[in-house]
Amino acid sequence: MADADPTRTPVTGTQQRPVKKQRALVPKTIAAAAVAFVLIAFGVSNNHKVSVDYLAFTRDSPLILVIAVSALLGAIVGGFIVRRRSR
Repeated sequence: MADADPTRTPVTGTQQRPVKKQRALVPKTIAAAAVAFVLIAFGVSNNHKVSVDYLAFTRDSPLILVIAVSALLGAIVGGFIVRRRSR
């Protein structure tokens, strides 16, 4: 140990970063694909127009559009809830 630098502080232990929790990507991807498939199949089978009451007005919209917007809003709200719990 004659080659050791005397100005350097000795290392007392291993200085490794803590291991991050690995999340399984494949099951989440399969679940998302299954939900998307069911949502698309449900929307295509319900293609007639429905009356939707918004806050200020009423409009006839295709049911597939109502289903898609509802699913999108649900995914956004669910994502915010999951993100908030993980902090």
